[in-house]
Amino acid sequence: MEYKHQDRKTFLCKRSRMLEFLRKKGFIPVKTLPDFVNPKYYNWLFENSPELEEAITEYFEQYEAWKAEHLS
Repeated sequence: MEYKHQDRKTFLCKRSRMLEFLRKKGFIPVKTLPDFVNPKYYNWLFENSPELEEAITEYFEQYEAWKAEHLS
């Protein structure tokens, strides 16, 4: 799974585990926002870059591998 949204200037992260993954990689959200659907939850806005897209792709690859191993 490859993340391809080079045309977008920002990325909205809705997953707290992805947030922690991106923070460990050195990415810092530029803004924290309440979720549009459920204001009890938060979303994090990141500036988009090729490095961020690569990290997001890596996150989803690891997630899919974990799912295949544990949920099959």
